[in-house]
Amino acid sequence: MELLHLKYFKYVAERLNYTKAAHELNISQPALSMMIKKLEQELNTKLFYKKGRNIFLTDNGYILLKSVDNIMYELSKAGDLIYKNEHSKQNTINFASSHSRLISYIFDDYIARNPQYMFNCGIETMGQIIEKLLNYNIQFALSMMRIQHPDIECRAIIDEDIVITYPKQFDSEQTIDFLYNDNIYKTFVFPSHNEDYNNLAKNKVLEMNLTINNVNYIDDAFITSIAKQRQYFAFMPVSMCKKLNLPYINDDELIIQTSIYLSSIKNVELGKANLDMYQFIETYFKQNQAFYLAD
Repeated sequence: MELLHLKYFKYVAERLNYTKAAHELNISQPALSMMIKKLEQELNTKLFYKKGRNIFLTDNGYILLKSVDNIMYELSKAGDLIYKNEHSKQNTINFASSHSRLISYIFDDYIARNPQYMFNCGIETMGQIIEKLLNYNIQFALSMMRIQHPDIECRAIIDEDIVITYPKQFDSEQTIDFLYNDNIYKTFVFPSHNEDYNNLAKNKVLEMNLTINNVNYIDDAFITSIAKQRQYFAFMPVSMCKKLNLPYINDDELIIQTSIYLSSIKNVELGKANLDMYQFIETYFKQNQAFYLAD
């Protein structure tokens, strides 16, 4: 049973006139009559009967008309839902970031400028970002680690320095000898939910032959508050040090040089809303490159 046949039946049933229905459907009357007969054969029943020069619905014709009305109503409702869903998708930005600090500086500014958009965003591990990109759950991602996957395009947009900030008790020191002094008990804080970042910092510790006596893991939500108290050593992006007015060790050998990356699926165009934010993020970082480098 074809939907087109049901549509033609509905026209005839509501008008009870083949000539008028055929005219409105812009088909010939014989073609319309043939389609109705084919429908009757498929259902093995008569849908219309003649009385003089007029036609009328049979009991089964009334039953079918009621069902067709319900079908057309549900199709119309489904069409509206599909349209609204597509409209919502076109106006929803789907992205993820490997760390809140990468996006927090600019997200408030962006959504204030673009109230027309909706957002589906999250802070994810690198593994989750890759999975969501490949499954099209997000359209692009912002991260401090390079994604290496044959189906993902990953571009470095700016360089970023990770530096060491230190407790306030060492503010008067003229050199960085205190960092290597084994008689000083050194406690470092690390974010508890960023394994990639921590591994990067720990590899630098091994490279520097630096002794760490104790490590405290702090949830990302509390890192900023802990850092401002200046009781511990920490590897921190220089941008956070600048924003929080924290002193840091500006020595090339002690700086972890990284990049900030934007990633998306290769050969897949971003939707208008996602492309708009992607370009906004890229422009923002490039214009503020100096903020992410040690002075």
